[in-house]
Amino acid sequence: MQMEDVNDLLEYQSNPEIVRYIPWPPRTLEQVKTAAEDVVNTCTFQLKEDKDYIVLVWALKSTGKVIGQSNMGLVSKENKCANIGWVTHQDFQRQGYALEASKALLNYAFTNTDVHRVIADIDSRVPHSASLAEKLGMRREATFLDGEFFKGEWCDMWLYAILKREFQA
Repeated sequence: MQMEDVNDLLEYQSNPEIVRYIPWPPRTLEQVKTAAEDVVNTCTFQLKEDKDYIVLVWALKSTGKVIGQSNMGLVSKENKCANIGWVTHQDFQRQGYALEASKALLNYAFTNTDVHRVIADIDSRVPHSASLAEKLGMRREATFLDGEFFKGEWCDMWLYAILKREFQA
């Protein structure tokens, strides 16, 4: 992510339907700038310490336009566990971009870091994200009923996971 990406990021980060199940509200231009500055200043590709994280933006080869992002954060150094997530611009969903980018991020993490397990916490109201997790080779390990109070309402959450040895298989 670079500060030059802010206008592209705004296109989907300000869309209420896109961020409905994302941990941030629809963002203004100033909020996108602040969030991007935070990522640019604190993001790491090491995943060595708890709360280290990676944010990859996806840009079209033809134009350089940013159309989504994959995120990964180290949840537990001791247990070598990271969490992955993704968000796609409304005009580019279900075209394989999230799969390609998230698969590359998983490959990077399992190849270049000490991560043993990657999980995805998925709101059960977003079956397309669950489908993507399954395409990545992740398996649903649990359903948490009323597992999270999210944006003013209780929601069920699915826990998906993949181990390093499974990803390599």
